[in-house]
Amino acid sequence: MKKPGNFSKAMEELISGKTAASESEETAKAEEPEIYMTPDYAPKARGEAVITADMVIKGSINSEANISISGSVVGDVSSEGDITIQGKVEGNIKAQSLMVQGGTITGDILASAHVVVADSAAVNGNIKADRIEINGKIVGNLEASSRIVLNQKASIEGNITAGLLSVLEGAELKGNVSIKKA
Repeated sequence: MKKPGNFSKAMEELISGKTAASESEETAKAEEPEIYMTPDYAPKARGEAVITADMVIKGSINSEANISISGSVVGDVSSEGDITIQGKVEGNIKAQSLMVQGGTITGDILASAHVVVADSAAVNGNIKADRIEINGKIVGNLEASSRIVLNQKASIEGNITAGLLSVLEGAELKGNVSIKKA
């Protein structure tokens, strides 16, 4: 943001996924797009929407850009890119991939690629993705079309359906397991 404290401009940037760059800066960006690595390590050009730790968003967020949430969102979050959460989300999430690093989610998660829940993170809702890796606490069902990995600190209270399942020593599971090979 160019002007701190300008709420209207901040909301416009958040919704559009663009910063208030000058016309020449936008032209330069169009010529040389920002590169990031997707979970499958294929380079793609995307921007990033950032919700900082001191922000509280009440309402749904839809973006083509990647989203980083360190604050709180009360509403659904949807991105055609990747979402990283270190804050709190009360709503459903839809993304290409999701990384939950110390945050909490109350709502269902749908990802086309993978979902990673770190050891200090918690999800109260169902998770559906191609691949799921858990090292935090989940209260809800897990469904992966290819693989689910439960690491040492994983605590799952719900049913698991996957093509492959890896459970490391120390993981806790209270629920039923169904392995369905493709």
